[in-house]
Amino acid sequence: MAALLLFVWPGFLRADVQLPSGTIAFQRRADPGYRIFTMSARGDEIRDLKIAVEGSLAFPRYSHDGTRLAFAAKVSDRRQDLYVCEADGKNPRLIVPSPDAEIGGPAWSPDGATIAFAWKRDGNWEIYSVHADGTALTRLTNHPAFDSTPVFSPDGRRIAFTSDREGAGVGKDSHLYLMNADGSGVKKLTSGEDESAPDFSPDGSRIAFVGFTRGNADIWIADADGSHARRVTIQATFEYTPRWSPDGRWIAFETYLGETPDLFLARPDGTGRRRLTNDGLYSGAPSWRPVFLFVRK
Repeated sequence: MAALLLFVWPGFLRADVQLPSGTIAFQRRADPGYRIFTMSARGDEIRDLKIAVEGSLAFPRYSHDGTRLAFAAKVSDRRQDLYVCEADGKNPRLIVPSPDAEIGGPAWSPDGATIAFAWKRDGNWEIYSVHADGTALTRLTNHPAFDSTPVFSPDGRRIAFTSDREGAGVGKDSHLYLMNADGSGVKKLTSGEDESAPDFSPDGSRIAFVGFTRGNADIWIADADGSHARRVTIQATFEYTPRWSPDGRWIAFETYLGETPDLFLARPDGTGRRRLTNDGLYSGAPSWRPVFLFVRK
């Protein structure tokens, strides 16, 4: 008997299924600080993963096989460490202890071997990578700009990220950039008013991001090379941190209707907008969990 690992998105099981399905991890206020929760893509079944790590936990991100979760744990005002745990929150492991510096949101390589993340280790935000076991820590960018929010392309060969390197400094506009996975070959992708927080579609053909229009943040989508950018959400509110569903049919994101964000979904064309949380507890940084099944043959 051979075991075959297949990717299955639950919505594919019936052709007429249109509603989102699956599990979304996110950060939520839970005094003191934040903790990591999960919920169904319908917005129900919310539960605390109860990860056994002290501090404020943030920026959860599932590995591409859905078995692990990377996150940052803030243990003091200036220090955040990078952790990996099982998808159910068990067995947390410290992989990057931070010397009194903040760490940004992690992103997995498609093969699950490497995690990219932003780090203010030397007083400036740069992009780093590390193996999932904590070895091979590598600095990928070395620029006075603010470099952040890295994400791997689905083929693992490139990393998109946010940078203000055209005019590094406080208040400067940021844009999306693309580099090889080893940090070489940096090139600019977008040239709008201000862009950040990229996320590749599962097939690698498109990229979702935050784009500003007259100072207001919305979700945008462009081709993977930055061309044909179009605005997906048109709201008089800040919307942030877009994350594609594993089947590419939905995008989860934060919306600031008040002082704290709640989570929403919309289709890539902006239709089907759905609210997932409504509790004033700061629900943000969504990450959609892929689903895999073992099939014997």
